[in-house]
Amino acid sequence: MGKTHLATVLGYAACLKGFNVRFATAIEVVNTLVAAERSGRLKQALEGCRKPAVLVVDELGYLPLSRQGLHGLFQLINALYELRSEILTTNKDFANWDELFADENVAVPIVDRVIHHSHVYMLGGESHRLTQKLTN
Repeated sequence: MGKTHLATVLGYAACLKGFNVRFATAIEVVNTLVAAERSGRLKQALEGCRKPAVLVVDELGYLPLSRQGLHGLFQLINALYELRSEILTTNKDFANWDELFADENVAVPIVDRVIHHSHVYMLGGESHRLTQKLTN
């Protein structure tokens, strides 16, 4: 089982327990926040992200974030902090998030808030997709 599959299963389990869950890729979330900020609607966009009890953000760090996107992500993490549950998937270790975000002044508070009340699952091994392809 891979990280996206695990995040999907956890989100589905939350739905079965009656919780509202939103699933989106990191780049979708960031692009939404950047567009909202440009149009003066960032506060409303952040409120929309706070509506579900669980927000699943998939593939954080897969695509690089602009400075504006990074600040939008910080605002989102800060808005959800201690109020909503987040499930984040990434291929990056916490130790390398300063490289991921290219701004240590923002990376540190994001990591601080993300790990404060978290459960971290480190998945390893071969790629599920590659293994499946090689057996077919």
